[in-house]
Amino acid sequence: MAKEIMLLVVVAVGSISILLILLAYLIARKLLENNRRQQINDLKEKIAQDVFLFLQDRSYELSFSADSNIEKEALEELLTKYSDILEGDQERQSLRILAAANLTGYYRKNVNARKWSTRMNTLYHIESFQLVELKEELIKLAEQEKKRSKEEKIQIYRILASFQYTDIFMLINKQEYLAEKDYRSILTRLEAPIFEEMIARFDECVEELKLAILDVMGVKKDLEHITFLENVFQTYEGELRLRSLKAISNIGIVSNIDNYFPLCQSSVWQERMMAARLLGFAKQETALKLLKELLHDQSWFVRSQAAESIMKYKDGTKVLEEVLQHSKDAFARDMAWEWVNKGILKGAN
Repeated sequence: MAKEIMLLVVVAVGSISILLILLAYLIARKLLENNRRQQINDLKEKIAQDVFLFLQDRSYELSFSADSNIEKEALEELLTKYSDILEGDQERQSLRILAAANLTGYYRKNVNARKWSTRMNTLYHIESFQLVELKEELIKLAEQEKKRSKEEKIQIYRILASFQYTDIFMLINKQEYLAEKDYRSILTRLEAPIFEEMIARFDECVEELKLAILDVMGVKKDLEHITFLENVFQTYEGELRLRSLKAISNIGIVSNIDNYFPLCQSSVWQERMMAARLLGFAKQETALKLLKELLHDQSWFVRSQAAESIMKYKDGTKVLEEVLQHSKDAFARDMAWEWVNKGILKGAN
């Protein structure tokens, strides 16, 4: 019995000792973190005016250099703060120059750090500060298939896209882990020449990349893309056909509305809805007649879009009032009533 009690005492004392050591470690670590945080804050306060003056006037001679890691962290935090509020191209270029001069080597090391969070934060800062000096390093990282997480790869692709890397297509096409939203976030960073090359290689793209290209065209609203989008509409089926229609409607230009009349009889309600949207750009009697027919469609979405498009016509309100008074379709009357009242409220405002 005495031995058992003694053993329990030893175990208890050992457990308490371990807990005390752990507590002491956590306290020491917290003190070190607090001390480091205070040093960074003091440095930021010390160099803030110098940094601000340099960003305003590049000829201003800086009185500091970020040599230690703490100094680099302080500068990084200041530049991050300024990058969120600076709007002028000159100031942003000055920020990029200052970051390149002081942080390029630091980031080159950190993109290979052990901690995933350190690597990711470094990638975000590289893009924010537009450190094109690290472009070749990022290309090498993108080619290391097994050594980078999905999140890192996607962020690297985004950065290379913002750097206008000419071979970005070869990196991103046929990557199984890239979803449409990932492709869109990459494509929106591309300037016209490289984006046009993507379009030229449309047939080589995986489905998700094709869909993203069409969506980005709709966002960019470049009139030069209309012919390409119309070709996709006439050539492809399914979701690609729908996305091309959506992009055309977002651009708001229809070269020949007659090409879209057959969509009014489509068995796919989304296509009938897109037809209703496109007919709103036509402003012609044939299109208006088709819109009145679509106002009686079985789909609420088609009816709503048809009514909205009718309201774009000069006598749109009058047309809907006639439907409201004479149509035998209760759903069409309800939709006409809704949009007539929307028009009245809009006019009142």
